[in-house]
Amino acid sequence: MRYTTFEEDEKSGTVVARPKSQTDSAVRFEHGFADWADEDSGNWEELLAHLMEEVLGGEDLSIDQDGNAVIDVDDAAKTLAESEHARSEDSARAIIDYLGHNDIVTIEQSTVTVLRPPHTYDEDEMDRAVKMYSNWAAAFDTLTERIETAVGRVEEAQERLNSRAEDTTDVTEHLQNLRESREEYKQEMLSIAGDRDIDDLGEEERRKFDHAREQYYHYDNLVEQEEKQGETIPNPNPDQMDLGEIINQLESTKDQFSIEQERLRDRIRTQQLWPTDAVAASEQFTNVLSAMGNVVPKQQRMEEEDAQNVLDDLRGNSDELAQMNESSQEITQGETEAETITEQ
Repeated sequence: MRYTTFEEDEKSGTVVARPKSQTDSAVRFEHGFADWADEDSGNWEELLAHLMEEVLGGEDLSIDQDGNAVIDVDDAAKTLAESEHARSEDSARAIIDYLGHNDIVTIEQSTVTVLRPPHTYDEDEMDRAVKMYSNWAAAFDTLTERIETAVGRVEEAQERLNSRAEDTTDVTEHLQNLRESREEYKQEMLSIAGDRDIDDLGEEERRKFDHAREQYYHYDNLVEQEEKQGETIPNPNPDQMDLGEIINQLESTKDQFSIEQERLRDRIRTQQLWPTDAVAASEQFTNVLSAMGNVVPKQQRMEEEDAQNVLDDLRGNSDELAQMNESSQEITQGETEAETITEQ
């Protein structure tokens, strides 16, 4: 860190940051950035939100396979210097070092880690883990705003949606809707393939099958991520989806962010560690949910899973369900006949 000593000046309501090098000058910034604003949010969230609003999902900041979001510390200082909270790049760097000093971010050499899966902290690092909840909540605020902006642009281009409900979707209804969407694309794949193997499909049929399979993976990932919460989503491609599908994906993702953010706030209040098993990598912000739920992103599934195996598995599931329904009907019919005999 460039600034290593921080003196709280309560009288002026500022912090004086003194540099490690004698060639650098001390800087002063507003006091309170490392404090909790209330029981479930930190004063630093606005700083991180500004930082992530500029770089999250871009080339400057990425989420690696361990679930860490890392940015070059000089780039972070330049970005933060453009906000109302820092007077210069030096004061912005001092604020970042101050956050690192208070275990809100982690600074290592030339990089700063702003997001880290809280479950990776040890039990004796509870305070740091809880602060990281707040960082993720700030990220979700930023991601939600980005999604809303994207939805607005698509709606304007399509001229068919004027407004969308802002209330968080009921979790049960949300999960049911995801399952229904997944089932629709499953049935579409089965309808396209019929009783043929995947290699017997024509070129146009295979294109439609792969399109439906891609949509199936999208909703299957969201269902799996939500079902794991007791314990993504690719960048929309206009060449493969119509604008309505893009809006549906963005909206379902935004709903999930809203649900996840409220869970984070609850865990901050109760000082509980995040129970998610792992957070995987993601190239774009719509894949963060796949990362948080430790499910394989759909593009990776498209590349790694054999289409014929998928079709065989789908057929197997359908046959099993049909057998269960048939057995249930036989049992019901038998009970009805027994009742009729008893009545006679």
